[in-house]
Amino acid sequence: MNFKEKLLRKERSWTDILLLVFIQAYLWMQLGGFLGQMVFHIDKWGYLFTSNADIAADIGTYLLSLGFCFSIPLGLLVFKKNRKLLKVLSPEKKTAIVSGSVLGLASGFALNAAIVAGAVLTGSLTFTSGSVQILPLIGYLIAILFQAGGEELICRMFIMGKLRRRYQSPVVAIVGNCLFFTIFHLGNPGITAASILGVFTAGIMFSLIVYYSENIWIAIGMHTAWNFTQTILFGLPNSGMSAPYSVFKTEKATSGLCFDAGFGVEGSWVAVIAIGLVITAILLISRKRGAQSSLSADVRKETCVAELSQAEGC
Repeated sequence: MNFKEKLLRKERSWTDILLLVFIQAYLWMQLGGFLGQMVFHIDKWGYLFTSNADIAADIGTYLLSLGFCFSIPLGLLVFKKNRKLLKVLSPEKKTAIVSGSVLGLASGFALNAAIVAGAVLTGSLTFTSGSVQILPLIGYLIAILFQAGGEELICRMFIMGKLRRRYQSPVVAIVGNCLFFTIFHLGNPGITAASILGVFTAGIMFSLIVYYSENIWIAIGMHTAWNFTQTILFGLPNSGMSAPYSVFKTEKATSGLCFDAGFGVEGSWVAVIAIGLVITAILLISRKRGAQSSLSADVRKETCVAELSQAEGC
């Protein structure tokens, strides 16, 4: 086997070359942005949930990602050979969509809330109670679901799927889509070395979840809960972007081990460490399950051989 055969899969396409995949993703994103803003005027939909102009505009900004949720699957459906990549969006057991979403939502909330609690305990954050407004809460939850879901479809379904199809090593697909995910956030306010690493490690975490589970809904749920918890529940920046409405208000917000005042929770070194621990847990669990699957396969093989030997003896 030569170097090319070791690097590339036999059933590959030239359209799955790393740089070309990035360009395709960007173009399909541009189509999504055009559909969202120029065709459907989604940025105005925030007024369905509130009459407050600032809150409506912010919800509308998040909702614009709904255009990505149309354009990215379209980018796979248009070409027949790409349709298999939609498998992570529609697992064989449809109940996995609900169970995966619930698992993701619970995990995202728990992880983000734990780091926020660390920021409170270390003196970086203190809160005062705000107000609970049902319609804006619903609007933000839906909007952030599409925002997080759109990013997951772009990176973990489109980019990772196409790179996985071309390159033998899953590392190329996982690291490749995380690079795009990180570049996508470089223009956000408050970017630092810690926040760049935080975004990249979060991308690795989401990628491993999708790679091992083949269910993107877990990553979508986790991503949604992470963003909603820090921004709308606690009133903290979401990758540098603040919202005009939140359930709790920050009375004190200073940078520390668990929080970055400019970028948010994922801009802290503790967040990088916590996400790294989750990545380690995913790898260990997956390795254990892989070993158990191999053992079960060996047992089945030995059973079949024994049954065949008995049959031949008869």
